[in-house]
Amino acid sequence: MRFSAKDLARRIQHTNVAPDATRGDIEKLCKECIEYGFSAAVVNPIWVKSAVSLLKGTDVKVCAALNFPIGGSTTLAKVVEVRDVVAAGCDEIDFMINVGYLKSGMVEEFRNDVEAIVRAADGRVVKAILETAILSEDEVRLAARLCEEAGVDYIKNSTGWGKGGPATVDIIRLMRSSVSPKVRIKASGGIRDFKSAVELLEAGADLLGTSRGVQIVKGTIDAEDESSY
Repeated sequence: MRFSAKDLARRIQHTNVAPDATRGDIEKLCKECIEYGFSAAVVNPIWVKSAVSLLKGTDVKVCAALNFPIGGSTTLAKVVEVRDVVAAGCDEIDFMINVGYLKSGMVEEFRNDVEAIVRAADGRVVKAILETAILSEDEVRLAARLCEEAGVDYIKNSTGWGKGGPATVDIIRLMRSSVSPKVRIKASGGIRDFKSAVELLEAGADLLGTSRGVQIVKGTIDAEDESSY
């Protein structure tokens, strides 16, 4: 399938979840989302209200990034945070799963945790981040299946921080094969140019999460700039 820059932009969720992101950075992010036609602006919870205000009247969604990047918050803490960002007006939620539950064989605790987040989201789009770089293939498949059972809309490979690895064609194919067609895939981490972005979409990704959306669609990524979320 051939993708134009406009087609690709509609699949990009333009992201700034840096801990030192300022109000000015979020204003820039939202302006770029409008200018280039990106799918969503992904921000930390403290900036959800600002992003909602800045993007009011546009087609750009506001996505809150929760439990980044460690994934060790309790279910109650996450539920409260989800309700808070929902009240602030967010459209979508990306959250980090509790990998410790998964690796401990605590399947019911894992499933219940994800279910609680989906319920708290009250119909908003929910994306579960699996952090596949620290999971075996069997763990990826199990996590994906449990997330589908819990009602998530998307599974996502990485936060792009900490131990989160880059999105690869192989991991996207593995994730795609681990869930039914009703669950969609978001690729994130290390997406740096138009060619690799298209390859991930062709491998089965539906959305791309990146802080380099503008450079990707313009084809002007700086090869020496190694930061990408």
